[in-house]
Amino acid sequence: MTLSPDTLRPDTLAELEASLHQMKTANYFLRVAVDQVPEAVLILEAETSEKSGPKVLFSNATAAIMVGVEPEKGLRGMGISDLASGDMDAAILLNCLNRAVENGGAHECQALMQNFYGQPPQPCTWRVRAVFNSLRKLLNFTLVVTPLKSASAVLPAPAMAAPPSCDDLDAHSDRLKQDNLAALAQGIAHDVNNLLGPVTVRLSDLLQQVDGQPGLQEELQLIFAGLKRARQFTSQVVTACRAKPHQKQPVDLSAIIHDTVKFAGAGSNAQLRVRLGTALRWPVADAVKISQVLQNLILNGIQAMPQGGYMDVDAENTDIGLGQDEILKPGTYVRVTVRDRGCGIPPENLERLFKETFTTKPDGNGIGLTTCKLFIRDHDGDIRVSSRLNVGTEFSVYLPAVPAQTASTGVVEKDLAPVPLKNGQGRVLIVDDEDDLRKVAHLILKRCGYQVIECDNGQDAVKIYHSLARTGTPPDVVLMDLTLRGGMNGGETAAEILRFDPEARLVVTSGSVNEDVQMSYLEKGFVGVLPKPYEAGELTQIVHRVVTMMSRA
Repeated sequence: MTLSPDTLRPDTLAELEASLHQMKTANYFLRVAVDQVPEAVLILEAETSEKSGPKVLFSNATAAIMVGVEPEKGLRGMGISDLASGDMDAAILLNCLNRAVENGGAHECQALMQNFYGQPPQPCTWRVRAVFNSLRKLLNFTLVVTPLKSASAVLPAPAMAAPPSCDDLDAHSDRLKQDNLAALAQGIAHDVNNLLGPVTVRLSDLLQQVDGQPGLQEELQLIFAGLKRARQFTSQVVTACRAKPHQKQPVDLSAIIHDTVKFAGAGSNAQLRVRLGTALRWPVADAVKISQVLQNLILNGIQAMPQGGYMDVDAENTDIGLGQDEILKPGTYVRVTVRDRGCGIPPENLERLFKETFTTKPDGNGIGLTTCKLFIRDHDGDIRVSSRLNVGTEFSVYLPAVPAQTASTGVVEKDLAPVPLKNGQGRVLIVDDEDDLRKVAHLILKRCGYQVIECDNGQDAVKIYHSLARTGTPPDVVLMDLTLRGGMNGGETAAEILRFDPEARLVVTSGSVNEDVQMSYLEKGFVGVLPKPYEAGELTQIVHRVVTMMSRA
């Protein structure tokens, strides 16, 4: 039955009208109060758009003024990416929103806010909180945005202290920027690891099935070596985000060059010629980073020669004397030269080549050569370029070096062979929201003798574990991804399972876990750590170890 004013008693109608008036009055005063707040206050919808991100549901007057929009008009309907100054700032904000969903609590980042009134973008601190209901369903996001130029928002000055200097503000701004870039890099590394996961598992399994086909095995081995390099690189990104310095040691540059040239040149129509000097010194370096730099330079050269041709990769010893170079310190070096015969680089672009946002490629992001420069400078070396239009381009990399070593240090890859599979018996619950990886892991474990149950969210994982435990057949191993989309994340799911069954055996799997933080998860009740992307053999080995550990207990 539809209610109308005619069907209601007069006193009931009066009560409803009074309640409605009270709500309107309360809403008015609440809006006036929020408009007086000196920070921008935003409420964003939970749903997101691929193009602009979550849209604004509510904004106060300060937010409109900061963006350069009339307060009466407001920002409703704008996406979070529309409010950011550029792609980098938008990516930082979206990553901050994702972290708020995955980890809960308030998260902070620094990004430039756009201004539509002709003013320059304004650096701001964005405080983000994800709002959930009692069932852990995401309702919306609340954001408080503070201009960074405000001294009180930048540095908490103690009572009676002198105001912060410009240098203090700049230093604080740089630290915030580094923290944001680190968080963004870690998020990207996590996503890349998830993409590499299904391919790594499947390929490592296939390699163990083609023993009688040497040609195919060699091709697959080459691809697998590239995946392992990518895995090492993303692991380094995660480690770098945690501010732990890398250890450098003498590395066999000859082996790195041959290995990298073979991988980077595979499938191209360019012919790469390698020439190495006698008694070539060993740079004191991170082998994976040096390989990444050379790979980037080689691929750039190949792209500059779409019709094919010859490329040179040379390496020779060189010495820098006192006062001989403006950048390099005096000492012994090794110089690696990557030379293509492509279209060349215009003179006006050479100065901008290593800038963070510069690129001439329609689909490029301009960070490849910048990353190379940062890597080499981190090794106390330098990278230089010379180029002539329609003749070619030459990159020279200088690295401090020591005499050639005879020890086994400096090998690029510990072992290119895949980890062997391990058969066993037991019941495994896979909790992962990456469908492809979950299904491949299911296939591998089932073939190796295990019973497998899978699900893609924390709520179902808890229900499945409870159900199996009540029948006396709890999972022997739970493979728990940390970053489950929506609802409970992996940490919350694991805690809920351990509350129900303190003897549960959980193994954490995530693209953002590396060796440096494994102990912290073991202290939280996990019995093992399986960083993504993992191989098929690594998957079966850790499951076998946990099941065996249970049988001995």
